[in-house]
Amino acid sequence: MEIILMKSTANRNLIFVAALLGAFYFQAVHAQPAKAGGVKSLQIASAAQGGGFHALATPLAPIWEKDLGVPVVVSTSRGSNENVALIERGEVTLAMVTGASQAEAWNGEGSFKKPYRNGRLMFAFYPSNAFFFTKADSGMNSVKDLKGKRVGLGPSAAVWDFYMGRILSAHGLEKGKDYTAVYADWTDMATQVGDGTLDASAALETTPAAYQLGEERGAKALTMDPAAVNKAVADYWYYFKGNIKAGSMPKGHKGGNFQTVGWMGPYMIAKKDLPDDLVYALTKSFHKHIKELNKSMNLYRWLADDEKIATMPLRNVEWHAGAVKYWKEAGLWQGK
Repeated sequence: MEIILMKSTANRNLIFVAALLGAFYFQAVHAQPAKAGGVKSLQIASAAQGGGFHALATPLAPIWEKDLGVPVVVSTSRGSNENVALIERGEVTLAMVTGASQAEAWNGEGSFKKPYRNGRLMFAFYPSNAFFFTKADSGMNSVKDLKGKRVGLGPSAAVWDFYMGRILSAHGLEKGKDYTAVYADWTDMATQVGDGTLDASAALETTPAAYQLGEERGAKALTMDPAAVNKAVADYWYYFKGNIKAGSMPKGHKGGNFQTVGWMGPYMIAKKDLPDDLVYALTKSFHKHIKELNKSMNLYRWLADDEKIATMPLRNVEWHAGAVKYWKEAGLWQGK
């Protein structure tokens, strides 16, 4: 073995610095996978383009990529019910699901014939307030005027009959008998309303497509009958009386605040076997960037105003332990 003697203090210092840099590099490289819990990539199942789920996930993915150092892909789907199934089968690691769909899936209710319990809650985004809209110059003014019309309900029957179809039922309108239901993504339905090929479409306060139509051509929201709103809230546990501020309605809306039906959703859910430290890091990153996210997408405005919305309890549905740990440390946990 050859031994090389150090000839000067300068040389010794140089080698010492190089050794330190090498150690830091080694730690940085080898610490990165641990930060992501050994997971090499993440996929968020959202919903159709032009809708709220996809709009929320799109700016969040690059933030998670930067903070955790793993690729994060946002995929489209037919919405909540499909996302529950994707999580259950382990085909995605993360998904966005409305509160009602997740609660019914967890308990094997409604369209879910058995309990689906592979998903765990991480955080909630906002309340969903619904409305139906048509062209600004339409002769229709109320939801009851939809009798005999072609009405867009949402991207899929499985999800949107559950939400929008039941609002129409509360108004005495039954699919097939009183109106023709059309299913397409939110952007397509708004385009068809603008073109006149669709009489009206459902929307949420959080779906950008209806608001884009309002900017381009104007849009009219159809008023809901107060008795029908009361009936819907009485008949289904997940509905509540909603209110959309006049300034938050699509351009072309006339009148004051809009009285409607709402429900809690969506939630971000994670596979139950995702490492606790990974879900903790994802949740912390999300919370830390809420104000930044709100600047790029105003669907985060509810959380920017009240961060406790993130931990709204959902019946008996379980939360991921990693998320619970973070929200407790942040002082925002509302669960038991």
